[in-house]
Amino acid sequence: MSEREINGIRRKFIIASTLSFFMVMLAMGGLIYLFTSISARNEVRQVMDVIIENDGELPKPAGPESSGDGVSAETAAAEEAEAREEEEAEDDEFTLEEEMTWSLKDFFGIGEAMKSSEDFLYATRYFAVLFDAEDKLEEIKTSHISRVDENEAEHYARIAKDRMFSFGSFGYFYYEVAKRVGGGTIVIYLDRTTQNAYGMRVFYAALTLIGFGSLIAFGVMRLVSRSIVRGEIENAERQKQFITNASHELKTPLAVIRANTEMQEMLEGETEWTQSTLRQVGRMEGLIANLVMIARAREKDTGNLSRLDISVPVRETAESFAAVAASEGKSLEIHVADGIQMLAEEGAVRQLVSLLIDNAVKYCDAGGRVSAILEKQGKKIRLAVINSFKDGNSVDTARFFDRFYRQDDSHNTDKGGYGIGLSVAESLVKQMGGSIGAHWKDGDIIFECNFFGK
Repeated sequence: MSEREINGIRRKFIIASTLSFFMVMLAMGGLIYLFTSISARNEVRQVMDVIIENDGELPKPAGPESSGDGVSAETAAAEEAEAREEEEAEDDEFTLEEEMTWSLKDFFGIGEAMKSSEDFLYATRYFAVLFDAEDKLEEIKTSHISRVDENEAEHYARIAKDRMFSFGSFGYFYYEVAKRVGGGTIVIYLDRTTQNAYGMRVFYAALTLIGFGSLIAFGVMRLVSRSIVRGEIENAERQKQFITNASHELKTPLAVIRANTEMQEMLEGETEWTQSTLRQVGRMEGLIANLVMIARAREKDTGNLSRLDISVPVRETAESFAAVAASEGKSLEIHVADGIQMLAEEGAVRQLVSLLIDNAVKYCDAGGRVSAILEKQGKKIRLAVINSFKDGNSVDTARFFDRFYRQDDSHNTDKGGYGIGLSVAESLVKQMGGSIGAHWKDGDIIFECNFFGK
């Protein structure tokens, strides 16, 4: 794997990890906002239930000096202390399950909101519309709100009565429609401006934290990933250097073997053994050249690409194989459209076409046909090389681009090649920003490259 490919994986890792962090934080923020909304809604519902129980009025908490029926402050305090002792005694009898239930209710705002503050009732803004048992308007109570008059209150009340649900929201209000204790109907509208403002503050705070958290996570991922891939980049560089050094080291003994064998043929004449030695030396030299080509292909800079009319190099390269195909009793058809331009490097285009057609000629059926096609399909540029191969339905085309892979299990070398040509072709296509694939259809193996003309 080259340094460019490692850095590409690193970028994908940074993006994937940052997006994962963002999605998790967004989910957590959504849950917080949901719980806040549910708590506010439950709190509103509790207040409205109290108003309904008191037929449209809020109960007034007893003052510190006296109660409504003339009871002294001392007596009221004593009664309150006694009631508190009774509540504590009842609390002691709660089971663990009940305690956990009440704790969860209080945590999510499901407990009694009326206990939170005695001044809470004075901050409540609402209006109530009462109807009698015959559904006639009986009374409108707007003393606890200034933004709605009696006519508007009646209008809103009739809208709420016509709605499907007896509890819900309408504009800036929550509403509830309920039966009165003495018969008839009561409609309560509670101003929810405060709850909305609080919910939006939570919402914007969550978005801000998620945004800053994602930016921080992105920066941390960049720093961490850089140290993680540093070793892989150094390893890739060492591998490339090893291939280069090994190729130079192997060339010398191979050159000596070739020279000695050729000298032996000059002195003693050609034999079966000397020809076999020279063939294997040639294969080794070709293998070394291909390994170096793979290393260089993976390291090529895409900045060297320029706008190029690829029709000319594709046609010329394909035509150079006509004699090779004819010598093996195979036909070569060339269908190249004129004037097709894209960002490419001429040398890479020629090498790509050469690798694909050479492979097609080698593995084409005897007396078969090889086709080279270059065409433009909308914004897409298609380069295809097709060869006859009637037994291709049993071939795993997905493995064609694996390095050192051969179509035949025996790895027979009679047809030449090293099983790395298509791997090089894949690197060249990726270098030019395209994609390559292979498939079998109706007795043909089709190698198809797709590029986008820019």
